[in-house]
Amino acid sequence: MIGNQRIDSLRGTAIILAAGASVRFGSDKRNIPIADTTLLQHTVGLYSSVFSKVLLVLREQANYNVGSLPENVETVLASEARYGLSQSLRAGVVQALKEPWVVIGLMDMPFVTVQTLVRLAERLDSTSASIIRPWYKKRYGNPVGFKQECYSQLCELTGDQGARTLFDTGEFSVEALEVEDRGILMDIDTPEQLKESVNLAP
Repeated sequence: MIGNQRIDSLRGTAIILAAGASVRFGSDKRNIPIADTTLLQHTVGLYSSVFSKVLLVLREQANYNVGSLPENVETVLASEARYGLSQSLRAGVVQALKEPWVVIGLMDMPFVTVQTLVRLAERLDSTSASIIRPWYKKRYGNPVGFKQECYSQLCELTGDQGARTLFDTGEFSVEALEVEDRGILMDIDTPEQLKESVNLAP
């Protein structure tokens, strides 16, 4: 159970990207306090309450303590993370190649709701679309769901190319999932954004 909502059946696989260098934040934001825990532990707890498997992608060069993790969380070391976001994506996707779909989320977006994650999982189980993007008040956000047919292209991204590169190629069918969740738009890149986000959090 998380909050007042019980997850009766865990499903699917999620990838949490947590291998950034926190340059804009000025310190390792994985360990900043939020909701009586750390940012990393909070986000991991959120995803692990919904998905049967969570792949947590970490920066191999970093030296930090992630603490205890739920049993359904597996750490993945992105040895090439210094070469950009694409390499963190690749490290996670390579570990999920046998999964029919994945939801890719960001560690520094802790205000996504359980309901949004559940709806993404349900939609990925039922739709023929290759990509599911949540949107709130006509703005797309994260996390995003990808079917298996997207994996090879995700693994071919380079530098700081993110998964959004796949959205406009025309190669994949993309479906919008409307949600009542401004958390899909709220990331934490700077201390100022952290203060603002906590004040605006649902």
